[in-house]
Amino acid sequence: MQVILNSLIPIFAVIGLGIALRRGSFLDQAATQSFNRFAYYWGLPLFLFHKLSDVAPQAGLANRYTLSLLLTTMVAMLCGWLVARVAGIRFASRGAFVQASLRGNLAFMGLPLVAFLIADLDVALRDPIEAAMLISLAPVIIFYNVASVAMLAIYNEDSESNFSWSRVLRNVVSNPILLACLAGWLVQQLGWQIPSAIQRTCQIIGAAAFPMALIGIGSQLAQISLRGQLRLPLVSTAIKCVVCPAVGWAIATLLGLAGAERMVLVVLSAMPTAVSSFVLAEQMNSDADLAASSVVVSTALSMLTLTVLLLIL
Repeated sequence: MQVILNSLIPIFAVIGLGIALRRGSFLDQAATQSFNRFAYYWGLPLFLFHKLSDVAPQAGLANRYTLSLLLTTMVAMLCGWLVARVAGIRFASRGAFVQASLRGNLAFMGLPLVAFLIADLDVALRDPIEAAMLISLAPVIIFYNVASVAMLAIYNEDSESNFSWSRVLRNVVSNPILLACLAGWLVQQLGWQIPSAIQRTCQIIGAAAFPMALIGIGSQLAQISLRGQLRLPLVSTAIKCVVCPAVGWAIATLLGLAGAERMVLVVLSAMPTAVSSFVLAEQMNSDADLAASSVVVSTALSMLTLTVLLLIL
């Protein structure tokens, strides 16, 4: 129980600080956007590059993590689509609902939470898990972006939408997190030694990524109102925070993962809906209210679902 408290409370406390700072007018929209942009374009990419360029190869475990997360996401996507069809959700809202069911906040909540959870493990076990988790991030992020855009594009009644797959492809290949993962992996594969001064610079900047990102998440949540009914956000949250980790556990077990390796995979599968899903839904003329409500509900309830999961695991 102590491990759970020491891992979960810091994450949600910093998010809560972001909410308090925004509601107390210490942060405004411009400051929040600056926090998020720094974390997305500089902090997290440099953190990932620093970590990946200096890890030992973990192809076997990384492949199992990647396959598990991708399959879990596909199942969540299918569940969201089936529920949307069977429940008769309004056509223009289905894309936002499916996206809320599949897109987890891996980078800004998943990584720091897992870092706390595995901090006390033996180095021989901790380092391979961390390396495999980081390597698996790139393909999962690509799938998140492509699947989300596809759902929002398919279920879009706005005939004037400027949607194009070429723009989606450009956004994917220029994603700073993806580029950082690929650069770090390439350096590691080639056996290059990054000068200590550069490594330490990346380490310092990267260390700021997670607190700034979590404060930014809280600040954004403070400005999102729960408009409309809560029924659909609760259903998408059930898929994202309950069904996903259950599926993730089953797939991980089938692939031979156990103990801390499986726990990390299940925790990543249980991450709440990413705040970026609201931004994307708004940009693509989908149901932004549903997307926003889903982010708030899933983030709020994830503290409970994650606590239960960690008690079980």
